[in-house]
Amino acid sequence: MNRGIVIFVALTVLVAHSLAIRTDVGGALAPPYDQAFVAFRIARNLVFEGDWSWSPGQSGFDAYPSTLWVLVCTVIERLNLPINIVVRAIGVLATASSFIVATRFHPDRVASLITPMLLAISGAMAAAAVNGTETAIFTALVTVAFLAYERRRERFLGFALLLCGLTRGEGWVLVLAFLAMRLWERARGVEGSTLKPFLAPLAGLLGLTALRFHLNGYLLPPWLADLVELREGELRNGAAYVRDFFVSSASPALVVYALWYVLRRNLSRTGVRALVLFLVWTALVTLQGGGSTPFSESMVPVLPLILIAGQEGLITALNSLKAPVRVLAWASFLVAVSLSTLASFRRSQQGPELLVQLQADWMRPEAAPRFGFEDQLGRLGLDEEAQATSVLRDIALFMRDQVDPRRSVLTPWPGSIAYLSSLPVVDLLGRATPIPPYERTSFAPWQRRVDLLGALELEPDYIVPLWREQTRCPTTDQLADQWSEALDLHHGEEGRGLAVREAFARYEVVAVPLTRSDAKELGRTYLLRKRALDEAPVVAAHIEDDVLEVQLEHRGHYQLGDLAVRGVDERGEIWHMNPQGRFSRGKPTLVRPNLLLTETGERRVQLGRFALRGIPDELVQLRVTLLNPEATEDSPSQRIAEEVVVELPG
Repeated sequence: MNRGIVIFVALTVLVAHSLAIRTDVGGALAPPYDQAFVAFRIARNLVFEGDWSWSPGQSGFDAYPSTLWVLVCTVIERLNLPINIVVRAIGVLATASSFIVATRFHPDRVASLITPMLLAISGAMAAAAVNGTETAIFTALVTVAFLAYERRRERFLGFALLLCGLTRGEGWVLVLAFLAMRLWERARGVEGSTLKPFLAPLAGLLGLTALRFHLNGYLLPPWLADLVELREGELRNGAAYVRDFFVSSASPALVVYALWYVLRRNLSRTGVRALVLFLVWTALVTLQGGGSTPFSESMVPVLPLILIAGQEGLITALNSLKAPVRVLAWASFLVAVSLSTLASFRRSQQGPELLVQLQADWMRPEAAPRFGFEDQLGRLGLDEEAQATSVLRDIALFMRDQVDPRRSVLTPWPGSIAYLSSLPVVDLLGRATPIPPYERTSFAPWQRRVDLLGALELEPDYIVPLWREQTRCPTTDQLADQWSEALDLHHGEEGRGLAVREAFARYEVVAVPLTRSDAKELGRTYLLRKRALDEAPVVAAHIEDDVLEVQLEHRGHYQLGDLAVRGVDERGEIWHMNPQGRFSRGKPTLVRPNLLLTETGERRVQLGRFALRGIPDELVQLRVTLLNPEATEDSPSQRIAEEVVVELPG
């Protein structure tokens, strides 16, 4: 089998791996990451509003970290192409480009296939190819820039570095790293060490800075401002994130060969330069506090470089005159391949229970998880991201179809909701929108705390507090405590918890149904709706001829509820009525569970007529109310309608 066939087969494996790793448990291709929808939203506003904004009157220039990717998405929106499909197609092509370019770094035609083969089986690389973000194209540009630097293709180098800076702000750090290497060569008198390739990136940086200042009045990009502000725990989390990258990807650990031979001054110049660029990027990720997407994606842009460095060291080891060194090199390569492959499997594909448990322990992260996520390493974290995005898309579609378009939303996960619902959305974490006490957006991976009361003072009409399906309906106090502990800048201060609870008390918990495009019922989620909107259902009840008639008036959107009837005796004890109209004490029962409440207009509709059979003589009144599904108790925070009291004749 010749080299071309090997490359073709490996490229096929890469593409198949990219598509397979993003399938959900049902076999369907998972949607792009929720973060990607932030770029989609800004791009759509550019097309239809002619303004680089997140919401009307609010600049969106720094709401997403990639200027180039927003422009690419704008072209897709302008051509009215299916953006979910096109961005992933671009990602696959970019990843394939990285793969092909990675075959050009070693003169030995067979040895140069080590890096491409490791890329083909890398779960991190495959996941980045189809997640809908700019990571795949950024990785390709970094790899192309490195090849242009090695081959002295100065025009390609300048153009690639320019695009690197436009694709991610941190790309300018790599431009400086390339510049430092070129200055080192000039200092040593290396022939052809010109600085002309760096004129294009310099012009691009100045132009981007001028555009930023014109649109939002700032000179520095958010990533640089975040980098200067070193917060407690940021370096520790960044180091843990890099550790998680090596654990979940496995193959980058081959860099130890590059480190060993560079210390012995026996590593090729290509390997040394690839190692330098990798170390620069690793230091940057560590200073930033890590990353905020699954499979250690923040390290993916330099994954080809670390594998190239490892390849150069591994080839040196394989060419050693000492047999044990050669055997160790082969064994290391096979172990790296095996572990890298296992990281792409989900638990159901692991076979024996012992192996499943070993994988779970192996994929346990050291870096702190994002709010609302467990952020397991490897495929486990990838599936969690897919589940979250799917649920958030369902919530967005519900809001698009059911909620007044003038209503505003507050959530820590704004992407899908903002793009699909077109509602004004406030990002609680301050990435897409500024949030108190900060005056501008921040894409710092290390989650920063916010002024939670200040955010609530923005008076959002709705709050999306969670995305996971809940077995029990949360109360406003529970949600307030959860958000305060995880996100509030002033958590722990005297009286702060009570103030947050009072702010949450201005909202009511509502259960809403979620459906896919095929109208198949998926389940429900819980939202917070401002009480001042006065959209809560109203219940009326009366008894006539021993028949309890319950009516509903509802002017809001679709909502789920459970109808409950309670009897109160002379001693104040509670009796529960069942659907047959009989009363008993003990375990609470519901008269009609899982009701879908729809808009009734100006009239009332009948929820039910219930024959009251054998009402205990000691009962003095009935209390009729609607509760949230899976409510833990009959309390005001769990009721979705005011309780109606019906007095029984003595």
